[in-house]
Amino acid sequence: MISQSTMVLIVSANARLRGGWIRSLKERFPIHEAAGRAALEKSMASLKPSVLLLDLALPQLNGVGDLLAIQGLSPSTKIILFTRTPDDSEAIKALKAGAKGYCCKDINPTLLTKVVDVAQKGEIWVGRKVISCFLEELASLTERQRKEFPLTGGVNFDCLTPREHQIARLIGDGSNNKEIANQLKISERTVKAHLTAVFRKIGISDRLRLALLMANDQQNRPQNSEKRTPSYD
Repeated sequence: MISQSTMVLIVSANARLRGGWIRSLKERFPIHEAAGRAALEKSMASLKPSVLLLDLALPQLNGVGDLLAIQGLSPSTKIILFTRTPDDSEAIKALKAGAKGYCCKDINPTLLTKVVDVAQKGEIWVGRKVISCFLEELASLTERQRKEFPLTGGVNFDCLTPREHQIARLIGDGSNNKEIANQLKISERTVKAHLTAVFRKIGISDRLRLALLMANDQQNRPQNSEKRTPSYD
């Protein structure tokens, strides 16, 4: 069944690549495609797609460096980047710039639909190693850099209920929804409801940012157990 509320914009100069992505997604989502930078900008500004699948090899695209400008054309669009040779440092830059996903172009077609679903929910799709590196980088920031880092400042966790705070901490420790549900003996639906409330109260839109915020909040607190790498893929 096609979701009329989730338009996917596919942008790549490679017609074969676009065709493969379209075949994978057309039964679930309305699709619009573009093959160049000008068409990308026009489509973003006029269509305001829910999700953008962007090939980083697009001519006249300055890689991740142009992401903010592209996002500015449609702030609500969830952007997923694709590359032939994934690089952890580039992935981290993409996350900092607001990307919701960073994938290899050769992604399994069955996974592509899942990636779009995850992004549409405001969550992140990247490898475990990237998340681990991102958290390590956050932990190594100086106090001055930490104040400048947009994901970590100005958040008051006092607005959360005890249960919401408990779930937020488990997200920061790397637990996924199923693990949280099992540990707290509640349903996954209840976990999701609490997370939605947490996101709304502290003004964020995805669990990666929550994990980063919690990691920063707990950095100077005594830890009773070893932190684990969040699971997002």
